[in-house]
Amino acid sequence: MNNIYDNLIELAKSIHSQNLFTAAKEINGIRLFKNIFDFSRLQEIYLSYLYTFDTINQDMVIDKISEHVLDDKIYWDAYMLWKRKHTNKTENKDNNKKDLKLIPGKTIKFPKGS
Repeated sequence: MNNIYDNLIELAKSIHSQNLFTAAKEINGIRLFKNIFDFSRLQEIYLSYLYTFDTINQDMVIDKISEHVLDDKIYWDAYMLWKRKHTNKTENKDNNKKDLKLIPGKTIKFPKGS
């Protein structure tokens, strides 16, 4: 017998759920649940899985990651962990490059183009 969490995962991964989730984010009036707030624990878990699979699906299109990430829970879980660590590093590098540093002096030195 399947665990209820396994069923939530399969439901959140389904194309129907992903389409409905995207529509609910973009079109006012489309709701995933009857209640608007005060979500149950299962609803919160379901929303978490929807966001996870939405992120992975976007990365498959934009970053061209392998569709096999969705083959097994360990794959997509590891990918999300890797992405969280990798994204923070690249954001920090980008932020460091964009910081403006003022140094008193008589001349102005412009950085060379990238």
